[in-house]
Amino acid sequence: MSFSSIVSTFQEILVDVFVGNFMFICVFLLSMRLLLNTSIQISRCRDILLAVLVSSHFKIFLIATMVWEFPFSVIFIIDLFVLSSNTVALKVISESALNRCIVACFCAHAVKLLVTQISTQRSLRF
Repeated sequence: MSFSSIVSTFQEILVDVFVGNFMFICVFLLSMRLLLNTSIQISRCRDILLAVLVSSHFKIFLIATMVWEFPFSVIFIIDLFVLSSNTVALKVISESALNRCIVACFCAHAVKLLVTQISTQRSLRF
């Protein structure tokens, strides 16, 4: 592999991660506004995003999948742990009903998964 192809691959990965996380945050904030009827003030938004970031601590296990060989299903299991942690964090911060928190987090995770799958399919085509 040449240096330019490595840089191009690295740039593609960074763009995919940025777009996926940006869409996650946008859908998460929108679903909070619509489903949980919460106001989106800067301080409140910062607290909720910090809670979601801290509750996503299971994503560190994705690094292990790069080092050791794991089945592909492990990634989805880790995503389920992250989804459940995010739901509990949102419930604690927003003091809303659990089913609304589950729907808000599920929508955000589903959009992020969809965006990353589309970008993966797009990069495999070229």
